[in-house]
Amino acid sequence: MRRLWVFTVIPAAILALTMGRVGGQTMQSLQEQIRQAQAEIVRCQTLLVKNQGDQKVTQTQLMVIGTKIESRKQVVSSLEGQIALLEKDISSKNNTIGQLGHELEELKAEYAQMVRIAYKNYRLNNFALFVFSAEDFNDATRRIAFIDRYNRSREQKAAQIDSLSLSLNTQVADMKVRKTKLNQTKAERGRELASLADDQKTYESSAASLKANESKLRKEVSSRQAQIDRAQQQIRRIVAEEAHKAKTTKLSAAEEKEMVALSGRFDQNMGRLPFPVSGGIIVDRYGTHAHPTQRGIKVNNPGINIAAPRGAEVKCVFDGVVKRVFMLPGMSNSVMVGHGSYYTVYANLASVSVKQGDKVATAQRLGAIADSNDSDQCQLHFEMWRGLASIDPMLWLNK
Repeated sequence: MRRLWVFTVIPAAILALTMGRVGGQTMQSLQEQIRQAQAEIVRCQTLLVKNQGDQKVTQTQLMVIGTKIESRKQVVSSLEGQIALLEKDISSKNNTIGQLGHELEELKAEYAQMVRIAYKNYRLNNFALFVFSAEDFNDATRRIAFIDRYNRSREQKAAQIDSLSLSLNTQVADMKVRKTKLNQTKAERGRELASLADDQKTYESSAASLKANESKLRKEVSSRQAQIDRAQQQIRRIVAEEAHKAKTTKLSAAEEKEMVALSGRFDQNMGRLPFPVSGGIIVDRYGTHAHPTQRGIKVNNPGINIAAPRGAEVKCVFDGVVKRVFMLPGMSNSVMVGHGSYYTVYANLASVSVKQGDKVATAQRLGAIADSNDSDQCQLHFEMWRGLASIDPMLWLNK
């Protein structure tokens, strides 16, 4: 009869390799997605509460609610991914438990047969007769060794039964844990779907309030985009001037070494730069895309817009030198910081705390957002440049 006991190891090994992975995602990666999305939801809600002094619904509020909805959808999607993984894992465990149960029954049957044979031979004294009927001493020795092997085989069967029973009980206990986790995850998904429905109602209500002034808002959006275009031209000109100055200014060997080292350290922090404003929410992303709230309108954002609490501090994202402090049309005070061959621009500041030529450190205060009851005014416009090329800040910031 084949050695079924080897299956006590093989199914467990297969489970260990496949458990918790569907479509390249693991329970851990899905849990991290949920953590990040829930943190974004908290930031959105906190920002909405802090800026709730607005006398009217604003586009910024609508964009923050929209971000909250997208984060909520991410939570639901990740929870559904976890449910799929748990259900797959439970199905695999069911199969394993079935195999272990079948194996255990066969082992018990084999062991029972061996016990019956041993007992029958003991009653009839067959083992003694078997030995004493040997032809010579060597034959008797072989027969004694055979009886010893038979007895040890019976003991091994008993040990296998004990080990298999323990493995089966462990799998059943783990199955109960998985089913409990599955039920908890399904309940959490239900709560998130209910919250998502509430958020969508809030969004629709806020959008309806804005729709009453849709024609006015569309004009404001067009006007704002024109301001951004003019501001962008000015920023591009200033970046070009600074890049040209960096190329033509003669530096000492020590200064040149410092510049190269600064650029290198900046390079190494891609995806790890701190957010320029605490509690901020990205409400308009980099590049050309549909307007976040106005259908049919395309915008070209050279940076990102971050909605922030009223009067929030704006901080430098990395060590550097203040290259310019200037005014932008429609964006108030602005600060440009050089980080070797990189530049960061912080626009729409109500106040500025630094001056041109200042050395600044990571997380050092540069200024503050407007302390206004109109949350549309409480946005930081943030840009990043590598030489003369603009780059997407979302790839560099630690979200």
